[in-house]
Amino acid sequence: MTTGPFLKRHLTLLLATLRDGLALFRLAPLIPLIAIIPEFLQHIAEIKLGMFASRAAFAALAMDPVRWGWGYLKIAGLVLGLLAAARFWGAREQGERWWDLRKLPWGMVLAAIALNVIAGLPMLLLDGRIDARALQALNVVVTIATLPLLVYLVAALLGDRTMTLALVYRSGWWAALRIALLVAISFVPLQLLHGFDHRLAFGQPPMLVWLLMAWDALVVGAMAALMGTALHHGYRGASDPA
Repeated sequence: MTTGPFLKRHLTLLLATLRDGLALFRLAPLIPLIAIIPEFLQHIAEIKLGMFASRAAFAALAMDPVRWGWGYLKIAGLVLGLLAAARFWGAREQGERWWDLRKLPWGMVLAAIALNVIAGLPMLLLDGRIDARALQALNVVVTIATLPLLVYLVAALLGDRTMTLALVYRSGWWAALRIALLVAISFVPLQLLHGFDHRLAFGQPPMLVWLLMAWDALVVGAMAALMGTALHHGYRGASDPA
């Protein structure tokens, strides 16, 4: 297969991911709101703590328990938002409502979540117990070895009962790489913008800080929408051989 059609096909898939992810603000605004609301609630706590008074103030209060109390909720909102985005596209294909979860293969979903959690346990258990370089090398090996589990998780969220563990390890490697790349491209630029928003807010007048943090919450909502769309589009693209 020549390089030209390969690149064109995957560039088209990337552009569709970006287009459709942003379209969720119109098609299903509740989905980005799942990430936006807890993000903005954490910003309210950060502003009240005085974290944006200066870079030094932000660093000093970064680990404040109040901030992290909202931070855990923020992380949960981002994860639930991106899962809901993936579910939206899968449900749309089947003529279902994305919030109606009754038809999901819950045994498969729970098994996929459990397997992905278990895959990450060695890194948590070995952190601080072995040399940092060895841990990093092991992390790379484990990540590569368990990439197909990502495909299995997405299949479960989309209700694709035809996908099995044996199948993802036999033919799901390219799908896993495609999903990972699309998610990374969706995440990294917005994460950089997210950090820039915070740095830009340091020392600004209160009104400008509030505006920047409201905008930043929208950025995180877009992050959830795009990453979830990347899960779905990367998976569906797997049927198109590399």
